[in-house]
Amino acid sequence: MSSKRLDSLADYSRHHYRLRADCPRCKRVTILDPLPLIERCQAKGWNYQIGAVAARLVCARCGSKEVRLGPAFGD
Repeated sequence: MSSKRLDSLADYSRHHYRLRADCPRCKRVTILDPLPLIERCQAKGWNYQIGAVAARLVCARCGSKEVRLGPAFGD
């Protein structure tokens, strides 16, 4: 069994994975397609490593900036 590195949005897109964004404050879960995020990062000149992207996300429900990103396996 091989393991895949998922360090950037490009890795998620290349392996056809979606992202799961979790808000620990209000428990909202959102499934995101990496391609629109890549396009936005490119347009803004932002880094698209997962940690950098997560630091820019804000929960649409409660406004928390503590959003966590990871793979959306089975979602």
